[in-house]
Amino acid sequence: MNFFERQEQARGRTKLLVFLFICALFATFAAILALVAGFAALGTETSATGGATAEELFVRYLTNPALAGVVAVVVLLLIGGGSLFKIGELKSLGADGVAEALGGTRITRAATDPAERRLYNVVEEMAIASGVPVPSVYVMRKEKAINACAIGGDPESSAVAVTDGALRSLTRDELQGVVAHEFGHLLNGDVKMNMRLIGVLFGLQMLALTGLVIFRSTMYISLGGSSDNRKNGAGVVAAIWFFALGLIVIGSIGVFFSNVIRAAISRQREFLADASAAQFTRNPAGLAGALKKIGALAEGSEVNAARSAEMAHLFFGSVFSGGLTASLFKTHPDLTERIRRLEPTFDGRFPKVAVDSGVGGRLSVPLYDGTPASVRGLASGSGMNWSGTNGASSAERFATGAAVASALIDSIATQAAEKLDVAGALLQRTPPQVEPLLADFDGARAVLYALLADEDKAVQKRQLETIRGAEGTKLDAKIAVAFQALVGAAFATRSTVARLTLPALKTANIVQYRKLRQTILELCAADGTLDLFEYALQASVVRELDVYYRLSRGTKIRFSRFEDVLEPFRLVLTYLAGEGAPGDRAAAREAFDEGASYFYLELEPTPPETRTLGAFSRALNDLSQATPTLKGKMLEAFYRCVAADGVVVEREGELLEAIASALGVPAPVWSALGV
Repeated sequence: MNFFERQEQARGRTKLLVFLFICALFATFAAILALVAGFAALGTETSATGGATAEELFVRYLTNPALAGVVAVVVLLLIGGGSLFKIGELKSLGADGVAEALGGTRITRAATDPAERRLYNVVEEMAIASGVPVPSVYVMRKEKAINACAIGGDPESSAVAVTDGALRSLTRDELQGVVAHEFGHLLNGDVKMNMRLIGVLFGLQMLALTGLVIFRSTMYISLGGSSDNRKNGAGVVAAIWFFALGLIVIGSIGVFFSNVIRAAISRQREFLADASAAQFTRNPAGLAGALKKIGALAEGSEVNAARSAEMAHLFFGSVFSGGLTASLFKTHPDLTERIRRLEPTFDGRFPKVAVDSGVGGRLSVPLYDGTPASVRGLASGSGMNWSGTNGASSAERFATGAAVASALIDSIATQAAEKLDVAGALLQRTPPQVEPLLADFDGARAVLYALLADEDKAVQKRQLETIRGAEGTKLDAKIAVAFQALVGAAFATRSTVARLTLPALKTANIVQYRKLRQTILELCAADGTLDLFEYALQASVVRELDVYYRLSRGTKIRFSRFEDVLEPFRLVLTYLAGEGAPGDRAAAREAFDEGASYFYLELEPTPPETRTLGAFSRALNDLSQATPTLKGKMLEAFYRCVAADGVVVEREGELLEAIASALGVPAPVWSALGV
């Protein structure tokens, strides 16, 4: 199952959640209507009913359209309004706010604690390898158990929180396994659905909460006056109490079954995330070791933060300490079962936990030798000649290109260990002079400004004037250091460094970001053109920050049929084919036809005058609004186009990264490095 199939599956689970919520609404409406009808029947004077029995009155009230309408509105307001309120609250808090509500403290590259620095490095590696933005990193310092969670909706606005117990008790391999597990949830689309589930559960709790409020508000009602008044008043209060009790019972039943559904969904997703993590790290023993330590530690994976119970399904391990609550609302599979899926010979005994003293920095990997490991594997498996065609026939080249394109599609956002190796190598290539600048907002934006510096001295002068107009001269020294370190750097290094600025840039306020955004756009426009790196930076860094700061709501799905995006697809395909064969019209046309053939189409390339980077950008904006399945098909057609001649040149790899970023697809590591 590739990334696009997993995204469609996530959409399907969201639709199922909506369906179950609607079913719960109808069931609750029926139960409340029956409760109201029963109380109305019992409270109606027999003399006023023409001798009708209580059963007959109950049926009358139950089938009364006016009463049903009132009950429906009240139930919808309570449950639907409660769910919308909670979802809105979570959105307003954002991933960072939720992490802080769980007791998390944000850490950055400037962390001085070796264990926290190690955690940050591990998260950074996972993000680069997965092709997603580096999430915010939090440590829950008051929690001594071993646990972690991924929070947020879209990858652009996500966070990873780890307990202090996990930091101090786990080795680097074990910590890497836990973090890889959380990235598995992010890439599988679980986190977004889990956040919505919190809202649904809160809505279903509203009935029980309303019943409790009514019950408590009538406990201290004074029943003064005559004995008849006291008797009548006591009867009214008793009726209210019984009605409130009915609301509590109905609401509690709904909450019970909602939690059962939540637990069942969560348990299955945990197994999938475990398998993804083992595949990603190429070290199932690391993740198994973390699970064993949970079993051995007195605190286990228990989390005591005030809001941990409502977010129990977000965590790596169960937040409950045991007892009836843990067994009824079990959000995670049994520890022994999880370990045995990773380590079949596990004997069920949990070793003693010791605090890890071997806190290291970055994962040690061989220096990059010029060819991504993920590409080497794909090439050797498919027989693709990445350096030339060696006289292969056109049909043979196209057949091989189709196979490689399919393999590359399957590699997107797949947690492959080779990608982790490449990510480590990329991070090692980050110039040491730039490293300290990435730790705070001032340094990070200085790095971005340096990355956008033009080769032309006159343009550079105009760009510096733009920066000083926005920032003054306070960043001049940092920009100079970053520029000297990055001048002449390969696209892959520059692209990676741009991604590494994101966590620090997310510490700004909205006013600071708006100014930064405007400055970036002005720097890109300083020479009157938009080159590929400038476009790629806008398609990734600016787009991701826009979503994070809520200047953009993210991409909405508008197109499910290929016919709806045919023209923008044709333009992007034409642009790609031309970039892969500059000056060779015949080769460009062959590449274009190979891409179009994926959809069994006979198309004509767009006219030369339309092939501008601006038109390319607008076309990709349209394609980004397609369904995940349709995006996957179009990307495979693009990959077929660039692989058709048996050669993927560096610029084609750069273009593919820009396309993936613009479509909101995790950019594959192989294309970031070039081939």
